Amino acid sequence: MEAGNSCGEDCCVKVAVNIRPLIGDEKLEGCKDCVTIVPGKSQVQIGTHSFTFDHVYGSTGSPSTAMYEECVSPLVDGLFQGYNATVLAYGQTGSGKTYTMGTSIKDVGYQTGIIPRVMNALFSKIETLKHDEIEFQLHVSFIEIHKEEVRDLLDPSLANRQDIMAANGGKVNNVSSLGGKPPIQIRETSNGVITLAGSTEFSVKTLKEMADCLEQGSLSRATGSTNMNNQSSRSHAIFTITMEQIRRRHCNDANNLNEECMTPEEEYLCAKLHLVDLAGSERAKRTGSDGLRFKEGVHINKGLLALGNVISALGDEKKRKESLHVPYRDSKLTRLLQDSLGGNSRTVMIACISPADINAEETLNTLKYANRARNIQNKPIINRDPISNEMLKMRQQVEYLQAELCARGGGVSFDEIQVLKDRIAWLEATNEELFRKLNEFRNRDGGGAIEQYETNSKVHPMKSEGLKRGLQSIESSSDYQMSDSSDSGDIIDEDTAKELEHTYLQNTMDKELNELNRKLEQKEANLNSFSKATYLLF
Repeated sequence: MEAGNSCGEDCCVKVAVNIRPLIGDEKLEGCKDCVTIVPGKSQVQIGTHSFTFDHVYGSTGSPSTAMYEECVSPLVDGLFQGYNATVLAYGQTGSGKTYTMGTSIKDVGYQTGIIPRVMNALFSKIETLKHDEIEFQLHVSFIEIHKEEVRDLLDPSLANRQDIMAANGGKVNNVSSLGGKPPIQIRETSNGVITLAGSTEFSVKTLKEMADCLEQGSLSRATGSTNMNNQSSRSHAIFTITMEQIRRRHCNDANNLNEECMTPEEEYLCAKLHLVDLAGSERAKRTGSDGLRFKEGVHINKGLLALGNVISALGDEKKRKESLHVPYRDSKLTRLLQDSLGGNSRTVMIACISPADINAEETLNTLKYANRARNIQNKPIINRDPISNEMLKMRQQVEYLQAELCARGGGVSFDEIQVLKDRIAWLEATNEELFRKLNEFRNRDGGGAIEQYETNSKVHPMKSEGLKRGLQSIESSSDYQMSDSSDSGDIIDEDTAKELEHTYLQNTMDKELNELNRKLEQKEANLNSFSKATYLLF
């Protein structure tokens, strides 16, 4: 896939804060709300610290139901234009990331979360565009990063994971023991696009098929219970929707009569939407983790630390100007999010926080984390097929040439060119016929011709006088001399008269032929660049 049109300017990562309400356990512990929102502003205060974001939801801010329309809906619209997009949910464990994203089928968020609403919006818009000669193809993939290994959640061989989880009371003690394909490898193409080698990608045609993929992946995801969250996600999950579209349109140029112009033009676009539900940052003392849970927590925090380093490197204007190294390769999470942070994507980060004072320190760290992300600048571009992109450039060049010809008054008509060619062919044929008759006349007996001419000149004296006056316009171009006459008039022999008459007609036709040739050359010169560009295009 090749770069098409840029959106004109670098686009900063947009950051929204979602403040969940106090949960039952926090209320039982007597926790108080430590987060306040400045009225009328997207500003959050905690203690002596104050942060300004693009949007703030929950508590006394905007309702959480407005989050999709304000933050995610523009990304879905951009997907139809060929722009990649990413929605990233970050926060400490138990802050409501999975609920906000809608990746858990056991939560109400499955019906109201971001991912289900994205799926509904996609198919609704495709339904409205089905009559616009646009062909759509949707593909989905669902992967998780668990203990620094990329695993395919849509692998059919992992269908028995749900049974194993049910047998263990909803817990997965050892994900690696569940079998499945080998770990997926991260690859980078020659033009810098990050891909996954070996991941499963399903082609979906209905909303139900896409929802089934989300449900299957959610059941296969590694989860576990901790002191802070009974259903804690133990991995980073990325649900990816790939949209391919072929747009067909017909050439409507009335001046271009080329039959090839009547064939439909095709434009191929391919864009991806990454919906990322990160595992929550956690402290072992708070979660009570040990053994496997402790190791999982170490890997989770390691990946989030690498993500924080990338955000710091990209968000520091001084480092960005100096083009310092960005540590994308420090973890697989940051490697997969390379396009989403500082690359070819429109990105929205949703920072989920808990308002409880017992979590004040983690909440403050999350807000600092999110505040740095606001300084990251991405470079989203339209993702066109290289051939389609080249065709678009050539089409624009043809349109420019057409406009330039019209501005100079040199609009080209194929009918006009054909008329000029036909007239030139007729003049050339007439000229050849006159030459033939002249040669035949010169080969005849001169005496009889002169006598016949004298007889004709007596009957039609005015014809000779008219011919004489017409031939007076021929100067040095004539190879013959006219004879002087007496006071009664001039006498011209027939051979000389015929040759002079032919010379006069020939010169007249040559002038007209030269003028037509000059006009044709001018038309063909104006048409030259236009014809070449049109030939290459079609």
